[in-house]
Amino acid sequence: MEPNKPSTGPKRNSEVKPYLKYSGLAFQMIAIMTLAAIGGRKLDAYFQNQTPWWTLSLLVIAVFACMYSVIVSLTRKD
Repeated sequence: MEPNKPSTGPKRNSEVKPYLKYSGLAFQMIAIMTLAAIGGRKLDAYFQNQTPWWTLSLLVIAVFACMYSVIVSLTRKD
């Protein structure tokens, strides 16, 4: 039988939490950008635009939304 090892629960949780937080942010940014690109392409196809104005506009808005989300997440005290 092995002797009981001391638990490293709180230390381990504090090490894992930032990784989960920032990887979640990355997936959230990918999802927002993907939805903006798909939505923009569909709107451009619907309105039969030669220049992809909807795609460009939605992607610019998505970039600002992602930046806002990251700034709010980084400045929040958790």
